[in-house]
Amino acid sequence: MPLGSSGIFHAAALIFFSYLGFEEIVKLSEETKNPERNIPLGLVLAVSTSIVLYVLVAFSAVSILDGEIEPILGSFCRSSFSLSWSERLCCSICDSSLATANTVLLMLLAASRIAYGMANSSSIPEVLGKVHSKTRTPWVAILFIAILSTGFILLANIGYLAGVTNFTVFFTFIVINAAVIMLRSKKADLQRPFRVPIAIGRFPVLPTLGIILNIFMLTQLSFQVLTAGLLLTLSGILAHFLYEKVVIHRVG
Repeated sequence: MPLGSSGIFHAAALIFFSYLGFEEIVKLSEETKNPERNIPLGLVLAVSTSIVLYVLVAFSAVSILDGEIEPILGSFCRSSFSLSWSERLCCSICDSSLATANTVLLMLLAASRIAYGMANSSSIPEVLGKVHSKTRTPWVAILFIAILSTGFILLANIGYLAGVTNFTVFFTFIVINAAVIMLRSKKADLQRPFRVPIAIGRFPVLPTLGIILNIFMLTQLSFQVLTAGLLLTLSGILAHFLYEKVVIHRVG
């Protein structure tokens, strides 16, 4: 721990980006068979397995190299000039850029489904809710999200970009956990295919801990990241209300 406990917390707030793929699985529930069972089960198994693997890789990395390491595989591949062809092939296949591409692909897929759902609820222009006649996918939303996302390529600092992304995720998780608590009190009799375990009466314990943990993670982000995240969040809220007031009311 060359940077002490504060370094661990800052790293945790940044590396949270690696867990975004799991959160995106929920957005594909409408396209999953028996989602009430398979989505929670898939999430728990995937997260549990990945946590074990992440810890083992981190333990191996800090045991072999010092604390100031870059992505472990890229550092190994660049510093070892005597690698065999099979070892270099492994480096190419497991390169972090491929892992990042996989995460980006899943996020683009999930974001297009979010845009599709918001378009169907008239929260954003309804053209984003168009479905392709053959593939049955929201092709307009997919193209829109892909084009919008390419603008972030111009940001050279991937750490800053990951931090801003994590801000939006932490903020979203706070809202989701708060919604679980509110639904338990206001709609206690609502049918629930999946119920969050561990509660004191009707008060869920895990969502409360989730709110506290996400607020703590927000405090570990830099001032620049917090500022950018707040501006993005406020701009999204403002755009929604403007669209609702100007477009929807005009149509109504």
